[in-house]
Amino acid sequence: MKLSTTAIFAVAAVGALRLVQRERHQRQLNEVAVAQIQINRLTHLTSHPELAASWAPTGMDTKEYVKILDANQQLCALSLRHKLGITTGRRLRFVAEWIMDHEVGRRYWERFGSLRAEETMDDSDAAEFNEAMNDAYMAHPKAQPASV
Repeated sequence: MKLSTTAIFAVAAVGALRLVQRERHQRQLNEVAVAQIQINRLTHLTSHPELAASWAPTGMDTKEYVKILDANQQLCALSLRHKLGITTGRRLRFVAEWIMDHEVGRRYWERFGSLRAEETMDDSDAAEFNEAMNDAYMAHPKAQPASV
């Protein structure tokens, strides 16, 4: 039985599509694994303030740092949802505004927003996420000028 040229190309296209899908799925699994490690670490530090104290920035009270870490945990979870394509566009902006409605969210962004911006390094998803967060921060009436 001979296959036509069209059939051969169709089979090749389906095979290539499966490889692309498999690679995308593996990347998503890797993103979830890395985010889970980060979230677990943040949970550990917020549950053990005595350990968080050794990581607190100079001059920052441990209780304040634990609150800031909790805000970071929220942002890490939201960032993962964004990277996986679950929370994008208007929904991302809505949640960013909700986070910035909380004083601890604004304090986190004021202190660490510029660090998150530096971490993006050619990651367009992270840059888009940070832009949404910074826009929400800057739009909040109680926000201080951010260095992002």
